[in-house]
Amino acid sequence: PRLAESWKPSPDGLRWAFKLRDNAKFHDGSPVDAASVKRSLDEALANLTDRSLVPGLDDIAGIDVDGPRELRVTLRNRSTFFLDDLSIPISKRSGDRIIGTGPFVVQSSTPEEIVMSTFPDHYLGTPEVDRIVWKPYPALRTAWAGMMRGEIDFLYEVSQESAEFVQGESSVNTFSFLRPYALGVAFNSRRPIFADQRVRQALNFAVDRQTIIEQALKGRGVSAQSPIWPLHWAYDPNVPGYSYDPSRAAAILDGTNARFNGKRGGEPASASPARFRFTCLVLDNLAVWERMALLVQRQLREIDVDMQLEAVSAADFNARIAKGDFDAVFLEFSARSMSRAYVFWHSESPRNAFGYRNSRVDQAFEAIRRAPPGDDGAYRTAVRDLQQSMISSPPGIFLAWGQTARAVSTRFRVPEERDRDDVLQTLSRWQLAPALALAEVRD
Repeated sequence: PRLAESWKPSPDGLRWAFKLRDNAKFHDGSPVDAASVKRSLDEALANLTDRSLVPGLDDIAGIDVDGPRELRVTLRNRSTFFLDDLSIPISKRSGDRIIGTGPFVVQSSTPEEIVMSTFPDHYLGTPEVDRIVWKPYPALRTAWAGMMRGEIDFLYEVSQESAEFVQGESSVNTFSFLRPYALGVAFNSRRPIFADQRVRQALNFAVDRQTIIEQALKGRGVSAQSPIWPLHWAYDPNVPGYSYDPSRAAAILDGTNARFNGKRGGEPASASPARFRFTCLVLDNLAVWERMALLVQRQLREIDVDMQLEAVSAADFNARIAKGDFDAVFLEFSARSMSRAYVFWHSESPRNAFGYRNSRVDQAFEAIRRAPPGDDGAYRTAVRDLQQSMISSPPGIFLAWGQTARAVSTRFRVPEERDRDDVLQTLSRWQLAPALALAEVRD
């Protein structure tokens, strides 16, 4: 989208006119004009391996060139998801080489490192950082040690365990932001025990989200009540969610048929039976997810519900979700856009692996997707309806939006922009800190 200077829909929302920047160039020096953008988009659309992840692109009927810098996209149906999903990198091919448009160019790539250099004709100006070397590290602890030795200027992610220590280090600045991924337990609504929405509601009242955030995420996160990104412009923070109320949870379950007449695994015959039991898949060797799942397990036991954890490899994890071979699963759900939430939770979405069906949720998604262009009120109303519907009939237990941080050496001055929560997106405008720049001149 940054390659476009502006865009405007027709009154019926079926045609979108894009005007491209006049100073954008590919890395080979050729202009980023309407014809090259059309070719790139046409190729990307033709080669999509999984269209179910980008439903907005299915609304595109055609792309036409209206001038050297003018592009017109025609839609089959009015669609707000179209803009959500149009974040396709514009590039072109030269033999086996892919030529992009960004501020940096890949010079070499090996398993040990990727080296990039500045593209001097970038439309936002020449970056001051003229060389970047990306290196993989086997563990965050190893990478952090490298940063303390001055081997690294930028650490992609600071773990919850080391965040406080990092922030106390004078040679490093940290920049935190809320990740657009909802962490939580998704239920398989095809299972009889989860077909009753009262059971799903009760389990939501049984968890103390704030305690889980404090203990598992070291306080670095905010409570999640639905898979709707709380920093989305249309999100309504006034929609009520679930409080921690185990007594209410137990009372709701008492009014359902949620029963299991058996003992918990390993317990003596004299132990009282669990109200019911289910198994939750957890990715093996992912410590934060495991800690969160263990806390949920402990809290559910307070209302006599036995959530057994089963740690599996990534391959088994993905295969079992695809086959529907699970009672519940601990996951994180990408949700920055309404299009991505639709992918997981609309009844007819091929990516809805959880058997979740709710007509009110579907109606809200369709109202969001087909909202008239420029009618922010209609869009906000539909998003609020979606929030309310998914809280009323939860597909799982959404726990938290986790916070992460980037670490940057104080050698650099990093601009923070209001519309970009991740400082990595401003890398082309990083500068050497003034004192260090002056010292280098004197040397």
